[in-house]
Amino acid sequence: MDVLILSCLRGSSIFISRQSIYKNIDNPYWSVLQNYKYLNKNQILVDEATDFSPIQLACMFELSNPAMRSFFACGDFNQRLTKWGTKSIDEFKWFAPSIGFEHVNISYRQSKQLNDLSHTIIDLLGGDTRSALLPHGISNDGIKPSLHESSDLTSTYDWLASQIRFIDGHLSQLPSTAIFVNNEESIRPLANSLNELLQDSNIQVVACPMGQVMGSDNDVRVFDIQHIKGLEFEAVFFIGIDNLAIENPDLFSKYIYVGATRAATYLGLTCNNKLPEVLEPLRMQFIDKWD
Repeated sequence: MDVLILSCLRGSSIFISRQSIYKNIDNPYWSVLQNYKYLNKNQILVDEATDFSPIQLACMFELSNPAMRSFFACGDFNQRLTKWGTKSIDEFKWFAPSIGFEHVNISYRQSKQLNDLSHTIIDLLGGDTRSALLPHGISNDGIKPSLHESSDLTSTYDWLASQIRFIDGHLSQLPSTAIFVNNEESIRPLANSLNELLQDSNIQVVACPMGQVMGSDNDVRVFDIQHIKGLEFEAVFFIGIDNLAIENPDLFSKYIYVGATRAATYLGLTCNNKLPEVLEPLRMQFIDKWD
């Protein structure tokens, strides 16, 4: 279907560029060309471009005014969360040979510890190694990420609650905090269990199905991992990463990198059993808990 849409858009673009044909109102393609003309935009801007296939991006490119071809896309190859997404600059050049590229290399939100962890994940699991750097002259010191390994669900929930209480007590108020789970079915049970554990601390845990950002800024929000692109939080907890490695091996490295880069200062990981073997070299960068 994407190929058919691209063929229609590209064909219409060619006819539009031929002024002599386009101006002839008796031309049988006139109404079709008029419809295409109304779809044209002077500028096309695409966010999270790497999640779209080259053919889908080509369709978007063909919606730009043929006389201008103003097309802007931004994205991170390391954060591609679709199997069909665009994987390289060469795939961009397939549909837009003359497009220019600029690399953004300054990270504006992460602490030094989490930025170092993100670099290590890329080096370990593969990806674009031109990782973001921290701005010069600014102190970005934070605390090490924490890791909890346990096959006991009650132990995991208790650990989560204690870590959230630590952040709440460490700061004047609880900052933006999110918990990422591996599927939609896990959102509400986790939110309900944590609400019981945290009610004495006056901390609210809110289920956010289908990626909806619900609740207030000081609530703890629970999301399915597949909906976290574009979100930013001061604190992030990633639940059951060893299960994620088994259930989604093709995109596991992307999910881990994206999850780690959602957090500014606090990052906590839990495993239902133990840290996946592929992540074992990261163990030295974690502590058991914050206290």
